Amino acid sequence: MLTEFIKEPFLGFDQNSVDFLGKLKNKKFNNKKWFDKNRETYELHVKLPMRHLIDSLAQELKNIDERIFISNKSIMRINRDIRFKKDKTPYKTIYAAAFTYDRLKSPEIPLFYIHLSSDEFLFAAGQYSTDNGIIKKIRNHIFNYFDDFLSIVTDDDLIRDFGSLNGESLQRLPREYSGLTLDGEMEKYLKMKQFYVEKYFSPDIAFDPGLTDLIVQCVRSTNKLNKFLYDSL
Repeated sequence: MLTEFIKEPFLGFDQNSVDFLGKLKNKKFNNKKWFDKNRETYELHVKLPMRHLIDSLAQELKNIDERIFISNKSIMRINRDIRFKKDKTPYKTIYAAAFTYDRLKSPEIPLFYIHLSSDEFLFAAGQYSTDNGIIKKIRNHIFNYFDDFLSIVTDDDLIRDFGSLNGESLQRLPREYSGLTLDGEMEKYLKMKQFYVEKYFSPDIAFDPGLTDLIVQCVRSTNKLNKFLYDSL
């Protein structure tokens, strides 16, 4: 029973990890036959290190915010949903995880997100989905608490680590705000359909056990932004 509670430390991904993901870019290899033949490589060099990374992050992130919920269920499946896609290749070329507050991840809501591919390691945070109902709630929260929002998106740590907020925008203000006299900055943010920041790294940064510390620092820098967006819901 004791072994069920012992977590292995994160020692890093390795060259086999990115080589495996890189092979999946080629349709010659992105099929069940090749994947099954190389499943041991996937299990040992992709899936297992990600599990150890999540385990290592769990307590560290609780120290930042007790509401952050992360577990092995935060890891996304490598299988693609191909039901309504022209591209029928069955496997993704990235291996990803996402987490949020109070509950398991959901693609519609604000998230912290990481992925590894043969080209990059990515950390992102914020609202990427353009779900109309959720975006309306976020805009309303920004409108009602604009000073708080502006202080978050202009925070020195956020700007230093990630720069400005990213996302698609409308050409015109949403109808519910169109008759109002608004500050130019507020108008800019109320037009946005996405609210996220991201940072790309060389994939070999994931070979270092210090990746845990890097992710913790990224979460620390983006926590106020993500929590503002999440609490608008």
